[in-house]
Amino acid sequence: MLRRSLPFLILAAALFAYNFSLGVSRTIQNNFWVDVLKLRPDQMGILITARETPGFLTILIAAITMRIAPARLGTICFLIMAVGYYAYGMATSFGTIIPGVLFASIGFHLWITLSGSFSLAVAKESDAGSVLGDLQAVGFFAGLLGMLGVFAGIGAIGYPLAFAISGVAMLVGAVAIFRFPSELVHRSPQRAVVRRRYGLFYLLNFLEGCRFELFQAFGIYLLVQQYRQPVQTIAILFILVAVGSAVLSPTIGRLIDRFGERPTMTIGYVGMLITFLGFALWHDALVATILYVAYNVFLLSEIGVNTYLKKVASPEDVRPSLATGVTMMHVPALVVPILGGTLWNMFGFEVPFLLGAAFIVGSMGATQFIPRRVAAPVFEPVPSA
Repeated sequence: MLRRSLPFLILAAALFAYNFSLGVSRTIQNNFWVDVLKLRPDQMGILITARETPGFLTILIAAITMRIAPARLGTICFLIMAVGYYAYGMATSFGTIIPGVLFASIGFHLWITLSGSFSLAVAKESDAGSVLGDLQAVGFFAGLLGMLGVFAGIGAIGYPLAFAISGVAMLVGAVAIFRFPSELVHRSPQRAVVRRRYGLFYLLNFLEGCRFELFQAFGIYLLVQQYRQPVQTIAILFILVAVGSAVLSPTIGRLIDRFGERPTMTIGYVGMLITFLGFALWHDALVATILYVAYNVFLLSEIGVNTYLKKVASPEDVRPSLATGVTMMHVPALVVPILGGTLWNMFGFEVPFLLGAAFIVGSMGATQFIPRRVAAPVFEPVPSA
């Protein structure tokens, strides 16, 4: 890795700082929201909706900022995230946490639209796989280091200083990405493609978003608020999920290649359904903790949604259709978390997870429309919608 080009090393430094920051802030935020801010379930729903709304507007934001040089825009993303995560630690109530959440989310979602272009800019056709693999390894190691830091030191430093460290790490990333040569990054317009023949792909993304938003809002929140799991336990869970995902992702990919998207995703959805029903019906802290890890393992099967698109879409439609899929995933963020929080307040924590189970059943049904073996058709070029 040390023999890589200077742009690679600059990007690796930025990604290290970025993933370390996320490793710290995301590990502690739920405990902070419950232990310090005392957020109710309905407030959690509103908070997650606020956090995910910029994801719904990703394409619009990217289009508005397209004329800014990539390195400068990347720097802006990191600075916005630095302000957001630092502001987390300054919050003292539900009202004061919202600005930090919005700032961090805007920077995060805008950076997501850029990060792939930076990674491809430092890779040649002959070594793209190894370059991207090295960058992924840097990010994984940095995130793991942040989680381990939380596990070892959160009791000594407290939440405000931990969020400040997360913000400072983003500042380091901003300094690094500012030095990246913008002329290496290929800039193309961000656009979305909507075609009738990709309707199943859009539906799968929408249903995934419904379930995803509920789990994002209430998965860890359940462990902290209902079962009083300390931040050290949450850090261990995040570490287990990160390591498990890194180890099992290639295996899931090979299963999809061998057996196809429909059977692999169906098994994954059955597992997710069991975990959601377990959250709702089995009231035990240890069981809920195990189910959280199991859910994230089954979640890996959803890479089949994108491999399905790759097989059925014409080449020029793949990237913009993925952008449309991201937008479809974020549509439920405008309603579902608030609905889940309201249901929790009115009827108990079981109801949001039962609602999530219903969405999983919907995903399972939609998956059955994927052919057992998807043959890539030949399409004539069609103007984008």
